[in-house]
Amino acid sequence: MGDDKVKLTPEQITTYLSKHSDFFIEQPALLESLQLTTSPQGTISLAQRQLEQCRQKNETLHTQLNSLLFNARKNAELQLRVHQLCLRLMDAKDLDELIPLLMDELKHEFEADEVALRLFYSGKTKLALPTTLTDNILQHHVDDDVFKIFDSLLAKQQTVCGRLTLAQKTVLFGEQAEQVQSVACLPLGHEPCAGLLAIASFNVNRFHADMGTDYLNFLGEITMRLLRPYHHVLTSE
Repeated sequence: MGDDKVKLTPEQITTYLSKHSDFFIEQPALLESLQLTTSPQGTISLAQRQLEQCRQKNETLHTQLNSLLFNARKNAELQLRVHQLCLRLMDAKDLDELIPLLMDELKHEFEADEVALRLFYSGKTKLALPTTLTDNILQHHVDDDVFKIFDSLLAKQQTVCGRLTLAQKTVLFGEQAEQVQSVACLPLGHEPCAGLLAIASFNVNRFHADMGTDYLNFLGEITMRLLRPYHHVLTSE
């Protein structure tokens, strides 16, 4: 059998390219693979176009790399802060020291504008919280309808970072709801969830979906375990 491959002459290629002057613009991958030399001064050559295309690709990759490095550094800093915070919380002598320490440290370590702690209870019993507490700390019955708007968030059983609805922010932050732009919400345990810890910022970029949440999940679990020993000290509703 004969050779089915079509052999093109340089003249045929030249004729085709002259009729399709935008060929290399529509075939950028082919342009990158060509071996070209520079053209005389004052003209725009394929080599220059190829160089510009490579330069743009390098700039894009450089930007992506910087973004990855930035997020990696932020996550490493977050890991260190959470680790140190957990150690300080574990050193608290009692509930009167633990709760204020938790609220103050969260504001400081996460540069937060607001922090809210919502604890859930069942039956007619509540955790005996210190009477001197003035921070945004409240207890709600586990069946309180006001928390139905958090059902999808709590069902994830993990930290959620980003934006909340105005209704959700109002439940957590009251009059400050409209100022709050981004939030990290930490469920306290699961099955059942014993509460919700929310760290908020007036900066829309402070807490976002790309943040590492493993360390925040760990903080939520640690907080629940630190509160658990005090659940036997209860007062009637």
